[in-house]
Amino acid sequence: MSNHHAVEKTQAELAQLFAQDLTTGVGRSVRHDSAAKHVSGEAQYIDDRLEFPNQLHLYARLSDRAHARIISIDTAPCYAFDGVRIVITHEDVPGLKDIGPLLPGDPLLAIDTVQFVGQVVLAVAARDLDTARKAAMAAVIEYEDLEPVLDVVEAYRNKHFVLDSHTHQRGDSAGALAAAKNRIQGTLHIGGQEHFYLETQISSVMPTEDGGMIVYCSTQNPTEVQKLVAEVLDVSMNKIVVDMRRMGGGFGGKETQAASPACCVRWSRASPASRPRCACRVWKTC
Repeated sequence: MSNHHAVEKTQAELAQLFAQDLTTGVGRSVRHDSAAKHVSGEAQYIDDRLEFPNQLHLYARLSDRAHARIISIDTAPCYAFDGVRIVITHEDVPGLKDIGPLLPGDPLLAIDTVQFVGQVVLAVAARDLDTARKAAMAAVIEYEDLEPVLDVVEAYRNKHFVLDSHTHQRGDSAGALAAAKNRIQGTLHIGGQEHFYLETQISSVMPTEDGGMIVYCSTQNPTEVQKLVAEVLDVSMNKIVVDMRRMGGGFGGKETQAASPACCVRWSRASPASRPRCACRVWKTC
């Protein structure tokens, strides 16, 4: 509601207000809210959490091909390792298989083809990380190599675009360049890279009552992780709770990429083969 009875201050009164001391952080050393726990070592990350009883550890088998068709996957050798509870491929996912954050194109587990080195093909849940790793590497994957696209210039020339092209245009740029008195043209390659985080992608999950799950995840986007986990498991979002206390760095790399290991570990935990109900932790380098 507007105040029609406000009294305007004189220039002298305003000048007196501006002359008062202001308490700001400019020019002063201000302690960061997280400093005490970080310096003392009290800050707990997901890897610092104590293991739950009967906890499983998930390890992902990654593609070693840049572009290939998956001919067959034999997971039988994985079960030869004592302690392996379940091996999952895309065929085991009950709900959403493509977890692309904006548009489709980011399958949780490779479907028919792999499109880059490091794409997740399958995952193994076992009683300890070493067993899960050995079992995952024992799976037999037969590929048929396809022609990879390894250069951005080549991709541009062949119109291998991630998304459909979209143009913002104002005026006649081609005509203006053709009529310009001076023109400079050439090619510039920039080798800059994004900075990286020390804590790699990691998630831990604990089942709750009524078919729910609490998800401990290192993510910059807890809501998206909650949504995608629910869709992969084909349950409502209210059954998934995401706990995100702190991250060991993110820089944008954990806005969407945290969803892949999070969804994998949730499904391995939710699968009937992982009963009795137990916790699961996933490990995946980036």
